[in-house]
Amino acid sequence: MAYVLGIDLGTSSTKTLLLSEDGRTVAKATADYPLSTPQPNWVEQDPAAWWEAVCSTVRQVLAAWSGNPRDIAGVGLSGQMNGAVFLNAQGRPLRPAILWLDHRSVAECEWAQEQAGEAIRAAALNPPQPVYSAAKLLWVQRHEPEVWQQARVFLEPKDYVNFLLTGRLGTELTDASATLLLDLRTRQWAVEVWEPLGIRPDLLPELTEATAVIGEVTPTAAAATGLAASTPVVSGGADMACMAVGSGVVSPGVVSVTIGTAGHVTTCAPFVSEAGYNKIYPMCHAVPGQYFWLGCVFSGGLSLQWFRDALGQLEVTAAAQEGGDPYDLLCALAEQAPCGSEGLFFLPWLAGSATPHPDGNARGCYLGLTLRHRKPELVRAILEGVAYNLRDSLEVFQELGLELPEVRVGEGGAKSPLWRQILADVFGRDVRLLRTEDASAIGAALIAGVGVGVWPDFATACAATVQLGETTKSNPAVAAQYERYYQVYRRFYDDLRETFRALARLSE
Repeated sequence: MAYVLGIDLGTSSTKTLLLSEDGRTVAKATADYPLSTPQPNWVEQDPAAWWEAVCSTVRQVLAAWSGNPRDIAGVGLSGQMNGAVFLNAQGRPLRPAILWLDHRSVAECEWAQEQAGEAIRAAALNPPQPVYSAAKLLWVQRHEPEVWQQARVFLEPKDYVNFLLTGRLGTELTDASATLLLDLRTRQWAVEVWEPLGIRPDLLPELTEATAVIGEVTPTAAAATGLAASTPVVSGGADMACMAVGSGVVSPGVVSVTIGTAGHVTTCAPFVSEAGYNKIYPMCHAVPGQYFWLGCVFSGGLSLQWFRDALGQLEVTAAAQEGGDPYDLLCALAEQAPCGSEGLFFLPWLAGSATPHPDGNARGCYLGLTLRHRKPELVRAILEGVAYNLRDSLEVFQELGLELPEVRVGEGGAKSPLWRQILADVFGRDVRLLRTEDASAIGAALIAGVGVGVWPDFATACAATVQLGETTKSNPAVAAQYERYYQVYRRFYDDLRETFRALARLSE
């Protein structure tokens, strides 16, 4: 029996799991680490914390397994996207990593648009925004010239861990396509972008496909992790690409909707197109030669978490006394409210809006609140608001001509039968439960397995691993009601855009 190790380097924790050739998760472990916010809109992390978490979780997994590390055929990493780690000539970080949540680089994005806006649009198919790694490079170039001069390469977070595992500096196409510096069509670094921005080409690491074997675990890394020296390491992928693989989105026609902290919609396609410009995120897939399209709401499950923390203390207390889950109690309340929450809408933009209206100024809010509304409507409106925002991405997929015959729903929010039913009715489509958990870590393991030959291709790997559950049928009568509500919802962003900007100015 062959085994592969998947490591998911997340924003707040690292999760490592061991996957067997027959698709079983043999053991898994998690380690947390903090974020640093030294100034408003700054979000950083110590790369040393990642390595410590990787070493700790790998050792925990190996201890729980009690097998021979030499039976591990390969290691693959999934990593938080859009980060920037600057290394000096000795391979040491010059400053804390700047993360995807960091929004300090608004001015640099405006400058980049002036200098190379058309080139960026043609290559990356999206405009400059602070979330992209290129924005972090431009900020360091302008504000920390000593770091810029000493830097010999910049890496995405997972690629720094790959460097510590193997001694090799590089990245792969899924993470590179989220930097704004890659030509998505040619799958090469875009000289027409980095040259006018003054970004040195030597800072850009070598590119590979996600499945490429990039090296072997060094003796030093073996001593730190417990892995066997010479274990093959594949390049791995960005967490969203790995989540797509772990959800079985490896060929056209399958859509995955996940509601964790954020909410995501992904699908696979053999092409990218400018038709989705500034509406949806096109990226290179971990499947060689393929692409995936990504829609996102930053505050998916986070919206319900906000309500729990701010207004759900009764449910939190009751759950603690009864040994239950406060989210189950909140969803039970929401079942008491009718479809459409009696005209109450919730806009789930507590951390700004993503697709199809990328806007850091957007704010979460209730609209339509009356004396009649009570807690059931307040909770149900959140579930519906997230569903409306996710449908926005499905609408863009359809505009692009993408096939959507099968919609799968997974992660935390999908555990609620009510939320699954709301998704099916808002989408006007049946949805099938994705039982596979830890999709990004599973995806990283599958990428490793395909890369080292445990499975001949992704279709075989996913068939062995991805677990599907029951189908939730869309109710035509309820779907027709939600269609009326959705058509009202989709006007809100345009109506409120200038108000959001005014609110942002008030908090400056």
